Amino acid sequence: MSINYLHQLIKSLSAPEKGYIKKNAMLHVIGLQNKYIKIFDAIDKQKEYDEKEIIRKFKGEPTLNNFAVAKNYLFKFILKSLESYHNNVKSELRSSLNQIEILYNKNIPTLAKKMLIKAKSVALEHELYEFMEELIDWEIILLVEEATPENYLSLVNKHFEELYDTLEKKKIIIGYKHLYQKLRAKALYTGIARNDEDVLQFQKIADEEMKQDKNLLNTFNAQYYRNLMLSNFLFTINEQRQANKILSKNVELLDKNVHMLELKPFTYIGLLRNKAVNELSLMMYTELFATLERMDIFVQKYGHLNRNYELLTENLKLFVYLPTGQFKKALAIAENVEKIYAQLPHTKSLQKEKQLHHYALAYAYIGLGEYKLANQNINQLLHNTDLDFRSDLFCFAHILSLIIYFEMDNQEMLEKRIRSTYRILLKRNKLYTFEQKIISFFKKSQNETSKLILLKKDFIELKDSIEEITSSNIEKNALNLFDLISWLESKIEQKSFMEIKQQKFKKRMSNEASNAHMH
Repeated sequence: MSINYLHQLIKSLSAPEKGYIKKNAMLHVIGLQNKYIKIFDAIDKQKEYDEKEIIRKFKGEPTLNNFAVAKNYLFKFILKSLESYHNNVKSELRSSLNQIEILYNKNIPTLAKKMLIKAKSVALEHELYEFMEELIDWEIILLVEEATPENYLSLVNKHFEELYDTLEKKKIIIGYKHLYQKLRAKALYTGIARNDEDVLQFQKIADEEMKQDKNLLNTFNAQYYRNLMLSNFLFTINEQRQANKILSKNVELLDKNVHMLELKPFTYIGLLRNKAVNELSLMMYTELFATLERMDIFVQKYGHLNRNYELLTENLKLFVYLPTGQFKKALAIAENVEKIYAQLPHTKSLQKEKQLHHYALAYAYIGLGEYKLANQNINQLLHNTDLDFRSDLFCFAHILSLIIYFEMDNQEMLEKRIRSTYRILLKRNKLYTFEQKIISFFKKSQNETSKLILLKKDFIELKDSIEEITSSNIEKNALNLFDLISWLESKIEQKSFMEIKQQKFKKRMSNEASNAHMH
């Protein structure tokens, strides 16, 4: 075990978790065991782990005769304490199975049977079918207490029929989970669909759903993961309204089955985030803010389990403020997000989330006219070769870079970036009509920067072209990552990008309020 894991584990703990661990340690003090909590506190105070400093601090302590053993003990003690602190249905079932075995071995089968009936009821209620084989094994073992030679076979057959049924249900659930992950893998690599070929590839995966037995959609999990898979498919092909209806079904499903939420806290926050992203793309702001409120309530209740819950929520708020033109609020949220990043281990998934963060900051700084800061953040993406993040995000970061250098009037860098952007998009098969029009515009602009009237004419022509291109259901996706239309309008109308964005947001909210009043 790398010592970094111990440091990361301690630094990831919430205040209630730390309090529970220390209380637990005091209940089990044997000899010098309390010394481990001193090591715990010393490590917790370190921003960066320094083992030499720890050893110097505890020089002469008996605990440090073998510091590697002490670290290993402390790591395991923390995990054991957390296991007890975060006790849930699954851990209780595992414990029940252990206790059933103990009671059987101690020749107390009647009590073992009572415990078995309760455990099986819990497993079925929560659709924890992975426990059913072991539970039914124990039912058969305990048959000796109630079976006769005449009915033994019929009772055994009954138990195995139940096992086959639960295995079939589990198979259906796994099938939908697999389809969801296949769609997600495709979307993570290519981004959302931008042409008919992309749509066909997504459709091919989604069509596998037809092979599933609809008669077995009689469990919470089968319905949940089928909805998750279909909503993901519809979002990637730009059918957001249909996707939103299905996502709403899943929220309702969890609301009606609150007992399942304990088993799926991360899934639930992910569901709410997907719903919010969908509502954002549809500019359904009233519903969006209601979903964000749900996420905040969830974080208040379950945030102590995983700091990523807060991170996912706050990072989403950052992206909500961008399309509404509230760029200063976006930066305030970004500061809070940075603090959360600093408190979490630098995992690969966290680094990928941070790429989205840099993109959002670049967007916000463009909105505020802080182009040097926008450039710093966009370069964090373009110069990072360690992570293979979303292809569409990487490619559009190059487009954003062209806008930044254009705004900075840096003709030399703009010319270089035009060439590199063209090569990169061509190599990645991302040079669609939308991107070609933008690159052609910036290339042409280099010869017209002193001719303001002609440049304005070019802005109008590009806006008309982009609006025509994105009238296609699929090509609308091109505007999801940056509102190019509003940026062009700001140039045409000689207003700030922020002013245009805020005007549109206010108009949209006014229309929503008017429609709500009419209904």
